[in-house]
Amino acid sequence: MTIDDKNFGDHPGWQKDMIKGNTSSFFGAGIQEILDALPFYVMLIDKHHRILLANKSTREALQLEPHEIIGEYCPLVVHGIEEGTYPGCPLEEAVEKGCSVQREHFDEKHQRWLRIAIYPTGTWSAGGEEIYFHMVEDITEKKELMEALQETKEIYRKLFESSSRHEKK
Repeated sequence: MTIDDKNFGDHPGWQKDMIKGNTSSFFGAGIQEILDALPFYVMLIDKHHRILLANKSTREALQLEPHEIIGEYCPLVVHGIEEGTYPGCPLEEAVEKGCSVQREHFDEKHQRWLRIAIYPTGTWSAGGEEIYFHMVEDITEKKELMEALQETKEIYRKLFESSSRHEKK
């Protein structure tokens, strides 16, 4: 099974392969390397929040090896939630609507702004579950810069209004 036949994720030996660290033989040549090159958190998950693949950024942030992540319930492994889902997760909406869902979310625990996105991949596990590309990017710095820009803009607006009033007198 490869990514080319659009049918992967439940191969009987997939966890065994993951323990050995060999994911490309199952998920298609180079997919792990491609995902590992991305600087933000990326996982392939199914609609039940089961993790099928996690990139290097995700594994390093969680301080876990592939065999400790693959097949696990994402809200438990990532957020410590045993039942239910993370409040900012758009997976249910993406599954229900059958489309990509992106949102910005403020993580109270870590005091960070995140852009969370779920993209249907058009591929399915051998068990018939659609596979989703799940991406999380920290956008805190970008949000803070935008806020500072708005504040500066407001200061200039007030200065302009003040100088306009003085000119009219």
